[in-house]
Amino acid sequence: MKLSKAYAATAIAASLVLGAVAAPAASFAAPVAATQKKVQGVFTQASVERTADGKLKIHWNSNVDLGAAKILYSTSPDNIAKNGKQLKRINASYNGYVTSDPKPGARLYFYIKTSSGATITVAERKVNLQGAFNFRDLGGYKTTDGKTVKWGKLFRGEELGHLTEADIKIVQSMGIKSNVDYRTDAEVNAMPDPVIPGITNIRTDAGNAGSTADLMSMIASGQMKDSATAVQMMAGFNKQMVDSPKFYIQLMELLNDPNNIGLLQHCTAGKDRTGLGSAIILLALGVDEKTVMDDYLLSNVYRAEANKKAVDAVRAQVKDENVVAAISTMMGVQKEFLQAAIDEMKNKYGSIDAFLEKGLGITKQERAKLKAMYTE
Repeated sequence: MKLSKAYAATAIAASLVLGAVAAPAASFAAPVAATQKKVQGVFTQASVERTADGKLKIHWNSNVDLGAAKILYSTSPDNIAKNGKQLKRINASYNGYVTSDPKPGARLYFYIKTSSGATITVAERKVNLQGAFNFRDLGGYKTTDGKTVKWGKLFRGEELGHLTEADIKIVQSMGIKSNVDYRTDAEVNAMPDPVIPGITNIRTDAGNAGSTADLMSMIASGQMKDSATAVQMMAGFNKQMVDSPKFYIQLMELLNDPNNIGLLQHCTAGKDRTGLGSAIILLALGVDEKTVMDDYLLSNVYRAEANKKAVDAVRAQVKDENVVAAISTMMGVQKEFLQAAIDEMKNKYGSIDAFLEKGLGITKQERAKLKAMYTE
């Protein structure tokens, strides 16, 4: 089977080999005692979603009626209670509010405070950019020890070469200090990251593993023959990244440096190397496996339109639907991909905690430092 250069570029860029707050609602129950105590009112979940017409749908849930509430917003997740502008006064029992974007062209964070004292900070998971589909914030996820991952400190994305001038201004204003690039030399040469003042571009020691030339050889040789084959291959690549985690070791070192707070990690499509890197960060901070998997699978949501266009372009040149199905599988993510990495952590090291400590070299003290820096 002969594959054109256009086909190769289309397929590989979107399928690199090597939102709503999805954290489960916390449960709160009054302790059993002779006299029942009043249940403390708390928010159990919150999210921000952008509608098709550009409005923002702010939604929340709570365990009891929290009474009167006010919604504030700011371009920074820090000190919104003090520095934020008031958007709306509302009763918390309405569980949400839909608003026009109060500051178009900016990344916004919202702070909801009630008369009962309950508060929560929330933002769009997806950063609203024109030149990047899968650029998102890892904040807002609950940890197993009752903390929350801070908003606006950890981001994941794809190649940045398509960012518009307006996008670059938004990214520059987001407090990002370090941009960690997992891509190979060939990928970087094909689509260099822009130089954004205030942001340091950092290349990981990825070498040229998983180069597009190797992948094209596999497709041409018939190894990539159907969807099941693609799932098996992608699961294998995720397993290999656990076995040879050198750029995740580097990632952990960067995260432990306070000068890098406000860190973006990315590859080409922002789903495979970045997907595992994001999973490792969240697991290190104490986020449960289900929530980590939910975040991983969001790439299918945010890349849906781009992936469809790429698959349509492939189908126009490749008539074997089994091969098209294989490439379509590789352009997305599946549970089996990340699960293979998590299973390898457990099988090789005994547990995820042991992988973090022995495989990535994160000491207990360093992990405690990570939690102090990136959760609240």
